[in-house]
Amino acid sequence: MARASFLDKFAVRGDSRGTGRKGSNELEHVLRNLEAVLNTKAGYGFFRRDFGLGEYTEKYGTRELVETLTRELRDEIAHHEPRLSDVELTLRGRDAGLWLHFGLTGTVGGERHKLRLRFDTLSAHVRVEEEP
Repeated sequence: MARASFLDKFAVRGDSRGTGRKGSNELEHVLRNLEAVLNTKAGYGFFRRDFGLGEYTEKYGTRELVETLTRELRDEIAHHEPRLSDVELTLRGRDAGLWLHFGLTGTVGGERHKLRLRFDTLSAHVRVEEEP
């Protein structure tokens, strides 16, 4: 049995198993959990100091930012979202608004999903959504 994701440990559920409905509902929960985890900054919002992404302002605009961020994104996803397996994270590029764009592919509930992960290099805000 898979362990519960970070947010789902606190969610109120109608069923006692805490699994809810499978399919798109489960994917929505995964997306919501990923955004919550990836928008938490290390040292804030959780009792563990190593929870969340680090501070990147001193690395702004450097290759080191992208390498460190990509590694931390992979680590946080693997550690805090157990329902997403066989994860592949690839940098796709950046846009004029200074967002880094990543492709995130993984398996949820036995189905393979392609997701889009965007990181705002100015605010460090992360958005995760399913690709159309």
